[in-house]
Amino acid sequence: MAKKVIYAIDIGNYYVKGIAIEENRGNFQLISSAIERAEGIVKGQIQDVKSLRKKIENVIYSLEGENSKAREIEIIISYATNELKISRENYTLEFTEPKEITEMDLEKIKANIQQKYSESNKEVLDIKFVDFEVDEKRVKNPVAFVANYSLNSTINVVWVPENSFAPIRNTIKNLIEGEIPIYDSTLAAAYGVTNTSDRNLGVGIIDLGHSKARMLLFKDGIPKFYLDFEVGVEYVLKDIMHVLKTSEKEALRLLEDHAVCLQDTKAVKKIDYLSLVGDHYEYTTQNLLNKIVFARVREIINKLNSDLAKLEYENTVEIAGGLQAGVVHTGGGARIKNIEKTISDFMGLQTRLGIAVNNSSNFYIENAEEIYKDPLFAPLIGTINLYFSGTNIPKLYIEESEENIIENNPRIQEKQEKKSGFFAKLGRILLGGNEDAI
Repeated sequence: MAKKVIYAIDIGNYYVKGIAIEENRGNFQLISSAIERAEGIVKGQIQDVKSLRKKIENVIYSLEGENSKAREIEIIISYATNELKISRENYTLEFTEPKEITEMDLEKIKANIQQKYSESNKEVLDIKFVDFEVDEKRVKNPVAFVANYSLNSTINVVWVPENSFAPIRNTIKNLIEGEIPIYDSTLAAAYGVTNTSDRNLGVGIIDLGHSKARMLLFKDGIPKFYLDFEVGVEYVLKDIMHVLKTSEKEALRLLEDHAVCLQDTKAVKKIDYLSLVGDHYEYTTQNLLNKIVFARVREIINKLNSDLAKLEYENTVEIAGGLQAGVVHTGGGARIKNIEKTISDFMGLQTRLGIAVNNSSNFYIENAEEIYKDPLFAPLIGTINLYFSGTNIPKLYIEESEENIIENNPRIQEKQEKKSGFFAKLGRILLGGNEDAI
C-alpha cells in the first residue's frame, strides 16, 4: 500500500539539507537524509538562481530514493530570511448582546490580524495570544467565558516583509508546483531545540550560521526579541585559511576534526594540512589552531552579549527575571568543540548545546537518533514540529503549470513516465493550534 512521505528541506548559506519521513498509521520513520554544499547564495542573498535550484533539486532526488511508490509527497521548506520582525497587536471584538467566547472567535482574531499584515505586504510566520480581557477583566483563557460587550486581546506576531521569500519563490518556481509551507530557519530551530518550560522561563537561542549569528529571545512562552550580527562561521574559516594559507575545504576539515575553542592549551600536538603554496602538506600546532578559532568566536559572542545587555537594559519589564533557562546554541557553528564553555564564560549564563528533542507530544520519528544529535539539522526538526503543530504560516505560491515543469526539466520528465502526480498540489495550511489560545 502506498504511504505518505514528507520532505523537509532547509536552504542555508553553506548547506542545503533535507530529510524524508514516512507516515504509517500515525507513526513516522526516517527513511532518508541528504546534504549538498550550497551554491548561488551569499550572506543570505540568492545571487545565482540556477545553481541554487540545482542543489535543491539534487537534495529532492536524493531523498526520493525508493519513495517513488508513495501515495502522497508533501514538501516543507525553511530558509533564513535575515529580516525577522516581532510586533505586538491589540484587537477587540465587540458584542451587542451577551456571547459565550469560542475557539472560533480566537481564530477570527488571528485571521483578521493576518489579513491586516497581508494588506501591508507583510508575511506572518508565528502568531500567539499574550493577554485577554473579557469586559475589561483580565483572564488567562477566554474560551467559555460570557462577554457582555467586548473581548480585548494582545497578540504577538513574528513576521517578515513580503519580499523576503521572493528569492526562494523565484528559485523553485520551475521545480515544484503547489502551495509549499515556508518557515524562517532560525525561528524553526528555536522551537526545535527548546521546550515549553524553557520558553516560559526565558531562553536565548543563538543560531550560529555560516554568514550570520542570530539570537532569538523567548519569555513568557513567546518570541520577544531578535538580534543578529554580520559575522558567522565563514569568518572562522577565513581566519584559518588566511593564517595557514590553505583552502576552504581544508580549513573546514581542520575546524571540524581538530580545532577546539580554547584561548590557550598545553597540548603539544602537530596537525598536518594541505597548503595552497606548492600543493604540499605542512603542519600547524594544536595551540595555534585553537587560538585562531577562539579569537573569532569570542568576537561573535562578545558582540551578541553586548547587544543582549543593551536590549535587557532597555526592556527591563519585558524580560523581567532574565533568561532563567539560559542560552541554547545551535546551527552549524555549534559543532565547534568547546564552544559552549566559551559562550558561558563570556555571557555569564547557563549554556547548553541546542539539539532537537524527539518529542512524542507532537510526533516521534524512528531511526532518527543521529539527526536529532546534530545541531546542523535542528531547523529541519523544528520545521516539522511547527508544521504538525499547525502554526500559522504564509503560503508559498508556485504558479507554473505541470506541463511547463515537465518540459523545462528532463529529469522530472523521465521520472514522470514511471509515476504520476509526484509534485501534485502540496501542503496543508492551518491557522494556528488551540494551544495558542492559552
